[in-house]
Amino acid sequence: MIGETLANRYEIIEKVGDGGMALVYSAKDHLLSRIVAVKLLRAQFADDEQFVERFRREARSAASLSHPNIVNIYDVGETANVHFIVMEYVHGRNLHDLIREHGQFPQEFIVSVGKQIAMALDHAHFHGIVHRDIKPHNILITEEGRVKVTDFGIAQAMSATNLTQTGMVLGSVRYFSPEQARGVSVQAASDLYSLGIVLYEMITGHPPFQGDSAISIALQQIQDTPEPLRNARPDLDGELEDLVLKLLSKDPKERPASAEEVVRVFQRIERRLAATAGAQEDVDETMPLPAADLFGKGGRGLARSKKKPTKKQREKAKDKAKDKAPRKRSKGLIFLVILLVLGGLALAAVRIIPEILFPDDVRVPDIVGLHQMEAMRVLREADLNYRVDQYIFDNEIPEDHVVSQDPLAGRTVKQQREIAVRVSKGPEEVEMPSFVGLTFREAKVALTQAGFVEGEDQEVYDPETKPGIVLEQWPEPGEIVVKGSAVSLTLSKAAQPFALPDFRGQDFEWAKQQLSSLGLPLGNSWPEYSTIYSAGRVIEQNPAPGTMVEEGWPIDFVYSQGAPTPRVQEPTPVETDEPEEPQWVHENLWSTKEVTIDVPPGPSQEIVILVIDDFGAREVYRETHSGGSRVVRTIQGRGQDARFQVYLGGRQFLDRAFQE
Repeated sequence: MIGETLANRYEIIEKVGDGGMALVYSAKDHLLSRIVAVKLLRAQFADDEQFVERFRREARSAASLSHPNIVNIYDVGETANVHFIVMEYVHGRNLHDLIREHGQFPQEFIVSVGKQIAMALDHAHFHGIVHRDIKPHNILITEEGRVKVTDFGIAQAMSATNLTQTGMVLGSVRYFSPEQARGVSVQAASDLYSLGIVLYEMITGHPPFQGDSAISIALQQIQDTPEPLRNARPDLDGELEDLVLKLLSKDPKERPASAEEVVRVFQRIERRLAATAGAQEDVDETMPLPAADLFGKGGRGLARSKKKPTKKQREKAKDKAKDKAPRKRSKGLIFLVILLVLGGLALAAVRIIPEILFPDDVRVPDIVGLHQMEAMRVLREADLNYRVDQYIFDNEIPEDHVVSQDPLAGRTVKQQREIAVRVSKGPEEVEMPSFVGLTFREAKVALTQAGFVEGEDQEVYDPETKPGIVLEQWPEPGEIVVKGSAVSLTLSKAAQPFALPDFRGQDFEWAKQQLSSLGLPLGNSWPEYSTIYSAGRVIEQNPAPGTMVEEGWPIDFVYSQGAPTPRVQEPTPVETDEPEEPQWVHENLWSTKEVTIDVPPGPSQEIVILVIDDFGAREVYRETHSGGSRVVRTIQGRGQDARFQVYLGGRQFLDRAFQE
């Protein structure tokens, strides 16, 4: 995607993030000459029309929100089957990464972030929009400490796909509310519960509920109470602790009535913390904000300076200074040595200090893909320092090789600057979960959430399973595989209708074998005497030849048991020279008729012949013939009341009994 232009306006620059549902890129808006963020829906969801339509509708709804603590959505569109959202580009980091780096946070920072999230939720709830996926990953913090909540449209669209149905618990299960884990209706109170989870994690450094699987965490969300916050933070403000516990109530009715109420509680805590800090110590207005501290940048705000000495302390210091008499140095040799040392230091300082204070600029080399030892050597030669920021799993980069670097290659930095790198731990091996029994949509979402990609799918007919259900998968459940592998699914499909062959005149046993190969069961079968068909041959079938049938459709047959045995009556007492005609013991139930149809001159017309007999009404002939042609067709009917009808061009042409 990098380098492509969407809607003749948004030029993709670089990838800045990804998630289970979408990829995020920075882009240049050529119309307004500004940098924006573009979120692209993943390809496996772009084929789901229901998901895409809900995604568009909810994204447009989220675009109606306008608040300082909500990421602004500028545009929603589609081009070449790529669905995208254009939004405000936020210069900062997400709360998830900050928690991983710093663990616990100061109370002032927690209150400030929590208040801004609650203000964003209050604005959204007022406009009838529930986020449904509040988590640290969706909370961005700028370098100035401003909170920006994002992903309103994505969260809404995900909820519409019923991701918590049929025993499945997908998505951000660590931040789900109990009602989301149960798969019931989600209201504004669910967002407040998720906010409580985020606050708990900021206070303690970890979420309240953790487990080996999504199901186990979901059960904890429904049943368990979190560990008391005082265990991790004995100094925690009492009202802040009460607020978090109230937000984490299992019953939505026991949580705060609204996000606005949460904002008011945060404001009250904020004023009390500020007043307490002011009473204890003076504030240096030039010190950085807590948020700025996290980014390693300057600013002004809440960090504390040292306490000013009291009058008594200043007087005591003066008395101590008076007691110290200056020591006199009388030895000239010592004085001379000191002068020489100071002179040497001064000369060295003239040459060394400028190099320390004003190092030269160097260009950052490209170390991505190099082994750690090689990367350290390359950086050392460039007068730069090497620092491992994180070890991560990677399916493409070998173990102990550099996955990414910050600053990027080609940037100009000062000598001795630290280059932070992420190092590969190699491919992550996991146990393959089971997707058997899920619908195709559920399986696609589940395998994506589990870190896999969709492989080649195939469909087979299974008469015992409704269409669209996963029958088999490869790799099989329980196998140890590399995370990110392709998963191929075998799905059940609906039976496809096909034309029934003509078995009349064929051997009955052969016909039964053909039925089995076509997936058609044998229905009823009757033996009858026939002077036309030899023993074991099919006389008639139901449905008629050419009828569209599906797998599993039963087929009835009448087959011949040969000609009936003749019986000659005993001779009469009157003698005669002529032999008596033999009489048949069997009454023939079948009638044969030769039908002749003359098509009127002119355009071609369709001829249809129906037989109404003991089998019911069935179509035995349907063809289109040119005008002026003649059609001759031999048909059979079973029973004394058997009739046939002929339709020409859609109108009944003939209706007659076989016996006429």
